[in-house]
Amino acid sequence: MLFRVTLAAVVATPAFITTPRAVAAPAAPVIRYAGLASCSQADGGRHPCGPLKLWLSNGRVVPLPAARRTVGEDEYVAAAVVAVSQDGARAAYFDGKGGVLTIWTAATGTAREIPAVTWPGDLQMNALTLSPGGRYVGMRGVDASGREADRVADTVTGKTFTLPRGYQVWDFDPTGTRMMAGDNRTAVLYSTGTWSVRLRRSVYMRGDLAPDGVTVAGTTWTKTGRTVTNKVVTRNLATGKKSTIPIRLKAGETPLRTRWDKAGHLDVLTRSDRTVRGDLRRTHTWYRLDRTTHRLRRLDSFVIPSSVGGYVLPG
Repeated sequence: MLFRVTLAAVVATPAFITTPRAVAAPAAPVIRYAGLASCSQADGGRHPCGPLKLWLSNGRVVPLPAARRTVGEDEYVAAAVVAVSQDGARAAYFDGKGGVLTIWTAATGTAREIPAVTWPGDLQMNALTLSPGGRYVGMRGVDASGREADRVADTVTGKTFTLPRGYQVWDFDPTGTRMMAGDNRTAVLYSTGTWSVRLRRSVYMRGDLAPDGVTVAGTTWTKTGRTVTNKVVTRNLATGKKSTIPIRLKAGETPLRTRWDKAGHLDVLTRSDRTVRGDLRRTHTWYRLDRTTHRLRRLDSFVIPSSVGGYVLPG
């Protein structure tokens, strides 16, 4: 009887029973930027040294000793051999020995080789573009005749699509199902995989392609006297409709670019510079833009020291 009474008392007093709170899983790291470090020279200057590296949002710095890099005279040229997807989830580079395309994933810290796609021997490479998801890689270079050529490699099928002469790969939408390309006069939207033309528009506006596959966003700023006005500009390539959103930034902060995610959120990347004991500190900040209130919410901020040259940002 005593046992039953005690048990009933326990069941009747749930207010004294506590349950552990759910702990949110830490966000997967993303790549903030890629680049080359530099070393001091005897004459006081600096020269690029060491392998290409990836700087992650969790503070890790990941060297890529196998990545091919080309360095121009008196400069750090990293854009020719590495690309970071808009969402920062992946990086693409070519292996230095076999020239095999490699996709590195930030969430897992693993690299996946694509034997079907190798360094194009007939091009002097100068830029890569990586789609979200890592399936498509745009390769830009100069051929033997001195003309620019742009190709898109499918990392699943190994097939390559060559753009019309004069066209450049600009951007992929967040799902990787649309690609925007063009020249100084025309924007063209392609369906990835089939590479059929979905839309051709005689309007020049580079930027980031939205999930709807037709809206492009970019940043701009104007200065009148001492007043600087920063804006985000969107344009629907199907209708031609254009809208402008003024944004408030700190003094000395300049908008660089925008990006969309799959949910339709629009983010803005800015840069501000300051010198500390002779060292140039380049601060980059990602904001989430509320297109209704025009307010900015800081998502991430990081400093790129002057010792890192030729750095490549997502996009």
